[in-house]
Amino acid sequence: MVLTGLALFVAGCGVLSPEEQLLADFFSAARLHDTSMLGNIASVDFNPRSDGIVQDFEILRSESSSEGGGTETSRVRVDAHVRMMDGRIEARTLLITIQREREGRWRVNGLQRQTDQATR
Repeated sequence: MVLTGLALFVAGCGVLSPEEQLLADFFSAARLHDTSMLGNIASVDFNPRSDGIVQDFEILRSESSSEGGGTETSRVRVDAHVRMMDGRIEARTLLITIQREREGRWRVNGLQRQTDQATR
């Protein structure tokens, strides 16, 4: 009985995919403009003063491809709610490129901001 309850609890907590975890870490470091942590996981920046702070995000689509030399790349389309410096929250679509390095770690290597969709 206790094991069944524990199993249901763990299943209900949800586990982030590697892409979701990387992006959660990226947006967390960007929120604080922690350039040390960003340098470890990304080659791009998301500056809270100019780009805003991602409040939450949802991965809409992820497309993976393998390139020469065994390099694996994923292009991830994300819907995000971004709080701007003036307090507005904007819904934005971000196109993010992540790439697996030789050591097996994933890095954020590209970020495109699509036209703002709406402002709350």
